[in-house]
Amino acid sequence: MRTVTRMGLAALAFAAVHSMLATRSAKRIAARWLGEQRRDATYRVFFVVQSLAGFGALLAYGSRLPSDTLYRVEGPGALALRIGQAAGVAYLLVGLKEVGVAQWSGYANLQAWRQGLPIPPGPAAQGPELKQDGELGIGGPFLHSRHPLNFAGIPIFWLTPRMTTRRLAFNLVGTLYLVLGSKHEELRLREAYGEPYRRYIERDVPFFWPAIDSPGSALARRIGRAQQPGYE
Repeated sequence: MRTVTRMGLAALAFAAVHSMLATRSAKRIAARWLGEQRRDATYRVFFVVQSLAGFGALLAYGSRLPSDTLYRVEGPGALALRIGQAAGVAYLLVGLKEVGVAQWSGYANLQAWRQGLPIPPGPAAQGPELKQDGELGIGGPFLHSRHPLNFAGIPIFWLTPRMTTRRLAFNLVGTLYLVLGSKHEELRLREAYGEPYRRYIERDVPFFWPAIDSPGSALARRIGRAQQPGYE
């Protein structure tokens, strides 16, 4: 029980720092310290790097805690679970490609600043980006879930052949944070993109849990067929 409590509190601390640094208040403070141009150029890179470092520290801390095995799956069942985890990683990577790794990581902003070019606005959240024509660039996993990058953590967390008390504590906090974080992102995306994001929601793309045959993906297929020669 002590391990569950410690791991849960550590995961909550990581989530609190991650959420705090994602707020507009934190970005305003950074602008006061660095100036708006330097903030726009460097903040996203800083945010991603500290997130990875913080997550690594969380895992290192958890690895030193004693832990009991709750269950273990072996043989074909373990292989099936590992395949599910790999599918979650693949889903995440496809989603990142759709958003644009350079944009998501902040590398595009940093490069623009270094080259003396106009610095593009950073991503409002982990969602589809607004294109030059004023519409959202919706494709790939974003046709099936409005927050696929957050959902990808669910199979990665839970489809493990060996569940321990330490992992259970992390998974429970992590799952709650992914869902609540998606709700927070939804507010930021609505505020940033306004009408285009409202139209995206009206396509009935699920909020979090993907629907492979969602109305949004069905609409995309109809649009694709309509663009083919000879379609009536």
